[in-house]
Amino acid sequence: MILEKKVQLERMTTTEVKAAVAESNGIVILPVGAIEVHGPLLPVGTDAIETIEIARRAAVEVGAVLAPPIWYGNSRGFMDFPGTVTLEPETLRAVIKDVLMSLIKHGFNKPVILDGHGGNYGMSIIAAEDLHLQTGTLVSHVRAWDMATLSKPKELPTYDGHGGYSETSVMLYLCPEDVDKAQYVDSAPEVEITKYAGAFPSPSSLYGKGAVTLPLMMGQMVKIGHHGDPHLATAEQGKGLIEVKTAAVVEYLQALKANQIKLRK
Repeated sequence: MILEKKVQLERMTTTEVKAAVAESNGIVILPVGAIEVHGPLLPVGTDAIETIEIARRAAVEVGAVLAPPIWYGNSRGFMDFPGTVTLEPETLRAVIKDVLMSLIKHGFNKPVILDGHGGNYGMSIIAAEDLHLQTGTLVSHVRAWDMATLSKPKELPTYDGHGGYSETSVMLYLCPEDVDKAQYVDSAPEVEITKYAGAFPSPSSLYGKGAVTLPLMMGQMVKIGHHGDPHLATAEQGKGLIEVKTAAVVEYLQALKANQIKLRK
């Protein structure tokens, strides 16, 4: 059994990949992240690091194949901060399509896009739709950040989000050496966009709602590139967040592997 030994596609021979298609019942997970500012305290790879770890754990538990991740995403709204690297939306769409089309042709008929960045959502879901329309394959788009979560401390401000308490907790758990605690700052937004509007990409739940969407640059909302207060973050909470999100992804993948999703023929 190949998947009892390894799940990473890039570590398999072509013969092992063929066997893994059958063992996984066609499930391959493609993590899609982002390289972008998360304030002065967190590494720019935060979204990708978290998403890849959830994908790896889920693949091991379910017996699915883990494709090499796409580290870059649509981060144009964060380009006013050094270290951010962005793909044009159509480039992101094309890369996702090309990668998954290759895997579909080799028998992976249940591909899963595990998306770790809100700015990717539009193009990644369109890529999934393109592939479904072109091949008939059922492509799942899974928003890693929406799968499950834990309750936050009541003391947190409503604008806490991007680079705030939750993401800091996760990074304290996964790679504490990359978190600069000396740079912990309560970063409040300096923007007024009325009760009707939400910002894209949404930096926090406070600005993720509204019938009106305003595509803004991060620097137009906050001075230092993150929303929220990381002071209450803990590695223990980060461990819990990774575990609960992984469990939710696993639950979905198990249903997918058991062919519980049925469409009208």
